[in-house]
Amino acid sequence: MHYSLKCGVALCALLVLLTGCKQSVNNTWRETKGYYNTYLNTPAELKFSEVDVETAEENLAVMYTPIGEELEKFVRVIDGKDVFPDLAWVDATTKRFPWLSGVAVVNLEGKVLMQRPAVSMKPLNVAPLLDENKKYGFRKLRGYIDETPLGNEAYVAMPFFVNNEMKGLVVAHFDVRSLVELSPKPEELVILAGEKVLWSGKYQFESTPFAEINWQQMLGDESYGVVTESGNSYTWLVRYLGDIPIVFGTATPQETAS
Repeated sequence: MHYSLKCGVALCALLVLLTGCKQSVNNTWRETKGYYNTYLNTPAELKFSEVDVETAEENLAVMYTPIGEELEKFVRVIDGKDVFPDLAWVDATTKRFPWLSGVAVVNLEGKVLMQRPAVSMKPLNVAPLLDENKKYGFRKLRGYIDETPLGNEAYVAMPFFVNNEMKGLVVAHFDVRSLVELSPKPEELVILAGEKVLWSGKYQFESTPFAEINWQQMLGDESYGVVTESGNSYTWLVRYLGDIPIVFGTATPQETAS
């Protein structure tokens, strides 16, 4: 199979399996253009054009696939842990996913019952995960991004139960700067969660079209898109980690994407 076709198929599969996209990539691409043109008040230089979508997809697939595959493995591990874990499980999880900053088990008051490593480089902050005012699913993954002076930290947590009663959370947290090293060209990626930039790679984020998008509005309808500006095609997709929408994007020069 031709290389570009392989990557195109790979990205399509990732979009369907990992982001919950209910439509084909081509349909989403067409609808994304319509959404921008109809709803976003964009500057004149920000526009859609008929780029080689397969090449743009291929470029993003190459950058994203190793990260997406690792996140999927991680989600399967933590999503399946809805009972109180033992220390051997915690140690095995931190070893299996070395890009994690740590794993902790906390009760409903936020008291740490178990933690690896014993001391975190960044202060452990699980309070938002226990906020009863948030509409978390009873047995679903939950998460948030903690902004710290040492960089943004992503938290993902799974409730654990005793006799079908929630007693606390199994919490994993990481800095995207560790995860991004799985990509063959991390400098080519932009990663953000909502308005929070987790990784900007080689780009000046504020000078990219990604900075001009209202992501809350966009992600309400779309899971993938391509936008062109200044000779580059900017392709993005979203992968949900618990209830955190993590957007992965990259730029493809138009001479490459044509």
